[in-house]
This record gives sequence, structure tokens and C-alpha cells, in this order.
Amino acid sequence: MILPWTRIHSWKCTACGRCCRDYKVPLTYGEYLRFRRLGVVEEKRKYYLKKINGKCPFQTGRYCGIQRRKPFVCKLYPFTIKERGDEIALFEYGNNEYYVYVDTYCKNIITGKPSKSFKRRIVEALEIYTGKRRIPELLTMA
Repeated sequence: MILPWTRIHSWKCTACGRCCRDYKVPLTYGEYLRFRRLGVVEEKRKYYLKKINGKCPFQTGRYCGIQRRKPFVCKLYPFTIKERGDEIALFEYGNNEYYVYVDTYCKNIITGKPSKSFKRRIVEALEIYTGKRRIPELLTMA
């Protein structure tokens, strides 16, 4: 289930690996081209990372083995950012408005009034979403 960011107090990645095991990771076309030659792409109507032995092929223990080159959606997780959405999910960033949601499947989500550190994580997610940042620092466990 996803909730508007305004309902989340805090979140921090602890590298539990749950998202790497349980989610089917959609790929952009550029990511598809990059990962296809490694034989780790599942092609349906869209492109996805193929699970190997029930987990992401790049998962090493609890950590991502391609941290700096991980797929776009992995960089943003547990955030989903939309151009339109519910007013309660509105987040102003720069001169733009985005609708930010958080996937509560992540066991580290704590609901409540948003903390300052959580808002910093949203800003980093928006920097990645808009292309101003390529490598997450606050959003993922290195």
C-alpha cells in the first residue's frame, strides 16, 4: 500500500534486502539495453530485472552490488513520485509541484508527522527523479 508522504514520520534503509527479493523491478529502455547483454532481463510487455534464485541478480548478501548503477526505481524506493495526485501528497520542490507517496511494504516506515530528516530524503528522491542527482546517499544503504 502507498501512503502520502504527509502521513510518514520517518524511514531509513537498513539493507534488509526485502525489496530486492520481493519486487519485480521495471526497467527504463536504457536500463533494458544495459542489462540485456548480462542476461538478467525479463521481457514481457515491459522490461524487468529477472529474479535469480528468488532475488535480484545484483543482490550480494543484504546489499546491492551495483549501487551506483542500480535501476531508477531502486534508487527511489520506497518513494513513488507523480506529476498528479492527491492534494495530501503534494510536495513543492523548486518551482514545481510533485505528488509523493511512500510504499508501506518497507518494514522501516514509521507513520506520523513527517520529521525533518524524512523531508530531506524526499528532497533527495526528487533530485534523483528530476535528474539533478544520480547517486542516492540518504535513500539507500551503501
